[in-house]
Amino acid sequence: MPDLPKYAHWVAERRFLVDAAKLPAMDAADARLLEDLYIDGGRLRLRRITFATGEVEFKLAKKYEADNPLIGPITNLYLDAREYAVLAVLEGARLAKRRHRIGGFTVDVFEGALKGLVTAECEAPNRMAAMRFDVPAWCVREVTNEVDYTGWQLAQTQTLPA
Repeated sequence: MPDLPKYAHWVAERRFLVDAAKLPAMDAADARLLEDLYIDGGRLRLRRITFATGEVEFKLAKKYEADNPLIGPITNLYLDAREYAVLAVLEGARLAKRRHRIGGFTVDVFEGALKGLVTAECEAPNRMAAMRFDVPAWCVREVTNEVDYTGWQLAQTQTLPA
């Protein structure tokens, strides 16, 4: 593996398409609203997270380019509301989704133009741990290696992949 960029950590992610009809019941009160801005001209993602309690969290992430879609370095910086407001006016592509947690998976129910798309992710600190997840029956197809299902690409196209 290449050297880790300063202040970054490795994260291994697997992504799946979900058959929403097969999902167990999800409590809307436990969902978080994620509003992402993929800032033009780089690999930065500005995120606003609104919890069911009304609490809001802001963060700026950089996902470094990796030669393997399963694992790559990421850096997160937590912001206050004023810092978020300064960055939120930048040009970029936006995406909104409701995130639920089911076992070791996060389930994202997309909103807006991507309504109807439901994906699931599992994260681990390394490839081997990511491959050990038991994939539930409601995950119908792994799309980890499909660029069309990355947050950045979905935000750019605002269309459901074919």
